[in-house]
Amino acid sequence: MYVGYEVREGTAWIRIERPEKLNALDLSGWHAITDHLTRAADEAPGPVVLTGTGRAFCAGDDIATFQEHATPEQGMDFFIGGLYRTVEAIALHPYPVIAAVNGLAFGGGCELVLVSDLAIASDGATFSLPEGRIGAWATIAVGVAPHVTGRKPFGELVYEMGRLDAEEARRIGLVNRVVPAAELEAEVAAAVGRIRAASPHAVRMTKRFLNEELVAVGLPKVRRALTALVEETLPTHDLREGTAAFLEKRAPVFDGR
Repeated sequence: MYVGYEVREGTAWIRIERPEKLNALDLSGWHAITDHLTRAADEAPGPVVLTGTGRAFCAGDDIATFQEHATPEQGMDFFIGGLYRTVEAIALHPYPVIAAVNGLAFGGGCELVLVSDLAIASDGATFSLPEGRIGAWATIAVGVAPHVTGRKPFGELVYEMGRLDAEEARRIGLVNRVVPAAELEAEVAAAVGRIRAASPHAVRMTKRFLNEELVAVGLPKVRRALTALVEETLPTHDLREGTAAFLEKRAPVFDGR
């Protein structure tokens, strides 16, 4: 399995290690992150770090596997049973989940940063929500962005599908701070140390109430959005054309169907 797990000085580090695919996630990858979060809650109570290997944090879903979601049942298994469960696990984890953004964070990878409790980025990190270019749409962002950062900056990101550098991501609230790449893990470790200096009970209660609207309103909206993606978007010509164009490295021809 390409999602690693280690406990380092009492803190669980979850690392996506699929650099040849820019750490894009198939169903097994989403499941692994969820399972490691559950494991961390039992084995290493305290903050959890989520990061990647190589030049990417995570490029989102593995588009090459989209043909495996041809039926509604397969689509629900991937998007609800896989992706949604990971988002839910981050939001409901008893301690803060810190995204250590070591490189590009596109699509679902950008949304992992968005839903994390804290995010620290290397100065070379870039962020994008380009799902519309393959005929899909940013289902997690539309559910959680209003509850974790400004609506207008993320409207710009999901509608115009541009790229943000690390400083711009910090400016709009997607990440907390930006450090040189060589200092990323040390800065994350320092942040973990500051959190661990507090009462564990206080940290759990803080997360519970900081995330109250996200859990009560944002997560149900994400689930509805993912269900609509499966039922209304996966069958469209635009998604089939967009996926094929992405894999064939050509411009898609959309017709709105």
